Amino acid sequence: MRMRPSADYRAPGIYQSFDAVNPPPMSIANTRITGFVGITQKGPMNEATRLQNWDEFVETFGVTTDSYTSDSVLGFFKNGGTDCWVVRVAHTAPQGELPGIDHASCAEHVQVDDWGKPSLKIRALNEGSWGNMIWFRCVHAPGAQALLTRDLDIGSGEAHVNSTRGFEPGALVRIYDRENSDFVVITEVSDKLVKWGTETPVNRRHRAAAPTHLEVLTFEIHVAMRDRREVFKGLQMHPSSKNYAPRVISQRSRLVRLEDLATKSPVPHNLPDGLPMTRLAGGRDGAELVSPEDFIGHDNGPGERSGLMALAVNEEVALLVAPDAMRFYEREPGPAGELKAQRLQDQMIAICENQRDRFAILDIPQTKDIEWVRRWRRRTDSSYCAYYWPWLRAVVDDKPRIVPPSGFLAGCFAHKDKEGVHNAPANVQIEGVEDVSLRITEDHIGILNSDSVNTFRLQRGVRPWGVRTASSDPQWRYISVRRLFIMLRRSLEAGFAWVTFEPNNPRTWDVVRNRTVAFLSDLHQQGMLVGGNPEQAFFVKCDAETNPPEQVDSGLLICDIGVAPVSPAEFITISLVQTMGGPGTAT
Repeated sequence: MRMRPSADYRAPGIYQSFDAVNPPPMSIANTRITGFVGITQKGPMNEATRLQNWDEFVETFGVTTDSYTSDSVLGFFKNGGTDCWVVRVAHTAPQGELPGIDHASCAEHVQVDDWGKPSLKIRALNEGSWGNMIWFRCVHAPGAQALLTRDLDIGSGEAHVNSTRGFEPGALVRIYDRENSDFVVITEVSDKLVKWGTETPVNRRHRAAAPTHLEVLTFEIHVAMRDRREVFKGLQMHPSSKNYAPRVISQRSRLVRLEDLATKSPVPHNLPDGLPMTRLAGGRDGAELVSPEDFIGHDNGPGERSGLMALAVNEEVALLVAPDAMRFYEREPGPAGELKAQRLQDQMIAICENQRDRFAILDIPQTKDIEWVRRWRRRTDSSYCAYYWPWLRAVVDDKPRIVPPSGFLAGCFAHKDKEGVHNAPANVQIEGVEDVSLRITEDHIGILNSDSVNTFRLQRGVRPWGVRTASSDPQWRYISVRRLFIMLRRSLEAGFAWVTFEPNNPRTWDVVRNRTVAFLSDLHQQGMLVGGNPEQAFFVKCDAETNPPEQVDSGLLICDIGVAPVSPAEFITISLVQTMGGPGTAT
């Protein structure tokens, strides 16, 4: 409700009226956002990261030819993809345990303080051997200076100075004259007055006329990796300082993180010792023994999700892709590798079927055996996924590379969705691809199509030449039909979120029905539904019949909706008739 002054003024005063706030209009849900799960060079582990372009992926996850994820994300963006979520996986140690030799780990270095005790742990931003190429240096550097203006007695907790510029709470300060030095950590700064706590008392008397100086002690950290350089100056080791080193590095560095090891050395000996350029070590990728369970992950609640489970709860994701599932078969050709790859793909399908709001694009391993490809596909019966084969010969940095097609197809799906989700993602040229890994005959294309294996045709480039799901149900044969209903589900759920807790009465039923009719009518006008008029294209029923009293009392509101989706023209028949003595006619 919103309140506004009444237009009918009488005696001087304040008048109020209330207008109902209309619910937001329904809109077509975004079905283009893709979720990738796979092995990358670097990046946050088991954490879904949203990306909008290829440069963001390179910055966050790097590029590697040891897996297929980076190639697939590049193909996604090249072919019309706009937004995606990426989850990096690897073989990681169980929670609470230290990583072993086979687990992914961060490159790191433990830096000691002036007394040789561990002071700081410098580690790469995230796990992986990429961190072994990071160089690190620590340098001590003086900061702001001031002069003492009043004598300072033993045990005093404050000092009057000529200037407090550059003095801040948490800063380590050296108080010294020609003979003696004391070290304190500032707790408060005011006009020409600095204070410190009892944890760093003054042990000597200092005279202003000596003269006595106050100097802020800081250190710098220099980080380098290839052509990237990072320099952090004015750092402190006390957590109360705004320049507390671990916090500053966490906020600003794209290469490393610092961990305060809480050395017991007193100030100023707790500062990390000066260090020449030193390379971090011990970073491991954890890719050699990665398992389907690492990809699938777990769901232990918010903040405790990994792998596919980190994408399963993401409501934005409408397409699922895992090209690195093929690595299991490449690593172990035969039944063992097949079972591992299929275990991951089965979990992808299960997520799509359980949530009914996303679609999986699946690969089939490289082979020359058409019957083997058909057997791989036949083990699945689901309208929430589609298989593509053979692989694609992509061009990466001007070099050919054989890659699974799923990521490139996700881009094609996104590209066609801009024209409407009812458009079949086929017969479009795949960008960044020059050929297929194995050219097959028209007969083989037909055989595979009948088994719902979508293939490719070389015709003005490489083009997807199939639009079938892996379902045996004729009603859900086509990808565009299933994804149209996914869009409807997402759109209706978002469009009617406002209905929750509204009165379950005829007035609300009318609003639900009218808004649904208006939305479906718009889809019909866009060509997403068949029928010469809206009555033939859909029906919507939300009244006392669908909502009897016992149902209303239980808190349920039911709206029955039926739609007639359009199907793609998969086969086009041309009849050629030859007329003797005249030109031929085609019908």
